[in-house]
Amino acid sequence: HAQRYEFTGHGVADWRTGSAKMTAVYEFPGPVQEAIEQQFGRPASANLILDGRKGIVLYMRFPFLDDLMPRGKTWLKADIVEMGKAYGLDLDRLKETKQSDPGMMLAYLKSAVGVRRVGSDLVRREVATHYATIVKAETIIQQAPRDQREPMRRYLSMLGIKTYPVDLWVGQDGVVRKLAIVLEYNPTKNEHVKMELSEEYYDFGVKANIEPPPAKSVLDVTPRLDGAGHGSRALSS
Repeated sequence: HAQRYEFTGHGVADWRTGSAKMTAVYEFPGPVQEAIEQQFGRPASANLILDGRKGIVLYMRFPFLDDLMPRGKTWLKADIVEMGKAYGLDLDRLKETKQSDPGMMLAYLKSAVGVRRVGSDLVRREVATHYATIVKAETIIQQAPRDQREPMRRYLSMLGIKTYPVDLWVGQDGVVRKLAIVLEYNPTKNEHVKMELSEEYYDFGVKANIEPPPAKSVLDVTPRLDGAGHGSRALSS
C-alpha cells in the first residue's frame, strides 16, 4: 500500500568540511502519527549530524525512542562510506564533486543543457530568479572521479534513475537561495519511491560549530561487509 510521510527541518551546514546538523520533525499518515504520539507521548522528531571531516558519518538521535536505547546510548551512528562499499562506491571520493554546495550548484546550472528561466519569486522575502532543468544521471556520473563512474552508473541503473527535474532560485547577488528536486527510484523489485526535496539557504557566513556527539553516547549500527563481500549488521559502541 502506498505510504506518504513528510519532514521539515532546519539547521546549519559547513561547506568547507561537508558537515551539517539539523533538527527535523516527521509527519506520518494520520493513524501512524496518532499511534506514535500515544505510544511515546511525543511526535516523531530527529536530531541529525553529518560529519564530513573524515569520511561521511551520519549520527541520528530520535528523542521519542530514547527509552528503547541501550543504557547510556542516545545516538545512532551510520558510516555512509562503509555502506557505499556494498555497491562498489567510494563515497568519500565522490565528495570531490561538491554537488551539494550552493556555489557548485550554480556552476552546474550554467553548464547544463536545456535550462529555462521560469520567472521571479520571493524566497524568504528576497527576490530570486527561478530556473528549471532536467538533469541526466549520466551528466552527474561524468562529474565523478574517473574510477567511480562505472560503480555509480551501475548503482543508478539498479535504482532506475535516468533523469530527474531540478529547480534553482538564484538571488540578485548570484547566490543560490533555494533548491528543489524530485527523485523517483526502485530500491527493490516491488517498491517504488518518489521523493520531493526542497531546501532554502540563508544567513550565509554564520559560524558553524558542528561536532559529533560524545563517543560514549553512540551506538554504531553500520551494516558492514564481511571478508566474502556479504553484508552484516554488527552493533558496537
